[in-house]
Amino acid sequence: MVAPASTTFAVITGGGTSGHVVPAIAIAELLIDAGHDMSTLHYVGSNRGAEVTMIPAIGLTHTFLSVDGLQRGVTLSKIKRNMLMVPTMLSALAAARTLLKQLKPQVVISVGGYASIPTCRAARSLGIPVVTCSYDRRPGLATSLQSRYAAVSAVAYAPSKLRNAKVTGAPVRRNLRTADVQALRKSARESLGISANARVAVVMGGSLGSAVLNSATEQLVHSLRSTEHTCIVHIAGERFMNSVQLPVTMHHANGSLAYSRIAYSNDMLTMYAAADVVVCRAGASTIAEVSTVGVCAVIVPWKDAAENHQLVNAKWLTDRGGAVLLEEDALAAHEFSQLVTELLRDDDRRAAIARRARELGEVHRKSSIAAVIESAAKAHS
Repeated sequence: MVAPASTTFAVITGGGTSGHVVPAIAIAELLIDAGHDMSTLHYVGSNRGAEVTMIPAIGLTHTFLSVDGLQRGVTLSKIKRNMLMVPTMLSALAAARTLLKQLKPQVVISVGGYASIPTCRAARSLGIPVVTCSYDRRPGLATSLQSRYAAVSAVAYAPSKLRNAKVTGAPVRRNLRTADVQALRKSARESLGISANARVAVVMGGSLGSAVLNSATEQLVHSLRSTEHTCIVHIAGERFMNSVQLPVTMHHANGSLAYSRIAYSNDMLTMYAAADVVVCRAGASTIAEVSTVGVCAVIVPWKDAAENHQLVNAKWLTDRGGAVLLEEDALAAHEFSQLVTELLRDDDRRAAIARRARELGEVHRKSSIAAVIESAAKAHS
């Protein structure tokens, strides 16, 4: 779908994973909240990424280009994809130029990832201002390169080495920015079949899932089987649903829900509202969401993340008392179970951590990204 050229305010580009697509949707919502009609916004991403299903679902006009990123590893399929990457990117660049000439947007907004590269380069060649958004504390390669020519770099955290950096907070979905998770707790638990007085831990390993966290969660569930007032909600990842050695649903002897496993959830508000404790990775969106809503979290950064950026993200919260850090190399099933169990039992400690997280999340709830984007567009026009 293509919006009329005369009405396009902004093109939002990026994607590949939900870690890029969720911030893109959040930026669209921030612009809509600032008075821009959805019809004036256009999304450009990859035809093989998470955006293919996520963007059409919200009704945002979009174009999906054939674009691919550098594949790490030496398998035959990855070598073939890397050999085709350059011609694929050149073709995507030409398609992006054609699209931007048609839409004539006032500004192009990048959320990073390989899917943002063709559109940002096309915008630069056509003289359209670029705003690059960095919500990781350690920016990715695409974002770092784009910041060299961007009109402004909207960053979630200070300090930043990106050119023309302005601290705006991270882009977070509207329903999370405006939510009172305490007020929603009862209804959230009812929707998940969890009793109102249960102690609930939600364990999630990111959009792809985590074998390490899944294994630790199995031990946690076994250790809590005799504790009838606890419940574990396990977001295991599609690829791990059948490899976890637990039934998909388990109940205590009294009939209350003890364990529930799902592949993925698009309704994170319900998950955060239902949880006493959230166990999670340290992707940029997750860190921003945990602090925005104010929930007690145990953060286990993915140790193989590029430049260990997940640990850097996590420390923004954990070094300030807004979450508990558990590094993957130190993760033992017994210690993991003991930590989560202690938090579930300690109401005062959980409340203090959640309160501090919410204090730190104020910068995200009051994000100024829309104002920065509007300023860049106005300066150009």
